[in-house]
Amino acid sequence: MSKVALITGGTSGIGLAVAKHLEQTGDWQVNIIGSNQERGQAAASLSNLTFYQTDVRNYQQQAAVFERIFNAAGRIDFVFANAGRGDYTDFFAKCDAGIPPDPGSELVDINLNGALYTSYLAMHYFRRSPESTKGYRNLILTSSIGGLYPCMLTPVYSSTKHALIGFTRSVGERLWEEGVRVNALCPGVVETPLFSVEAFMSIFPREVSIPMDVVIGVVSQLLSGADMVDAKGMCVTGDEMHSRAVHISGENFFFIEKPEIYDEQTRITWAAMMGHK
Repeated sequence: MSKVALITGGTSGIGLAVAKHLEQTGDWQVNIIGSNQERGQAAASLSNLTFYQTDVRNYQQQAAVFERIFNAAGRIDFVFANAGRGDYTDFFAKCDAGIPPDPGSELVDINLNGALYTSYLAMHYFRRSPESTKGYRNLILTSSIGGLYPCMLTPVYSSTKHALIGFTRSVGERLWEEGVRVNALCPGVVETPLFSVEAFMSIFPREVSIPMDVVIGVVSQLLSGADMVDAKGMCVTGDEMHSRAVHISGENFFFIEKPEIYDEQTRITWAAMMGHK
């Protein structure tokens, strides 16, 4: 029986690349969510791929897609909370008089709330999947280098991506007890529709561009559940492969650890936050 994947933001960029890779293996029935009907229909020409036009900001729409997929397949094995949008708004723009215009919440709604909806639904349908899939269920969230380091150019975008890493680290241990690996993917600069070619060239030197094959390779390794060794030589075994922030840079990847604990009070406080005794 084929494994079942659900990928948000699956009509372009990283989402579409991963979807095509999984479909080509012959081992997966792939479902992609996206808002662009034309791109989605083009992708759906692949034999083991189904497109659902859905707004990730709408919980009921997302839930209906999850329910439909699960009812048809009886399982969900991999959820890729990948939908996201870039930020071109000047957050520091001055307003000369009166009340400044509403900055809007679209970026937070898509990048953060949409991913939280996806993760919440994934948890529910993983639990309903066959017992034999425990330990092989994967939830991957697309964060960014902007979720690891501050980004003055796009502070709101960066804050949403920081939030996804915090969420991954907060739920990963608990969900691993239920056989679900939760990890955050943190690429540097991958040329996707998130940036126009002009914007890309004006901000980033070409040499920092990450080949899409490298991103696909890291996702494939995470899905395998095998031990992984990063470019620093840090080895993470399969049974510890959860709650990780995996940074991709050039042709390498790095496991980025959470901040160091410096004193006993912090250790005790954090242990209580995590429900440890």
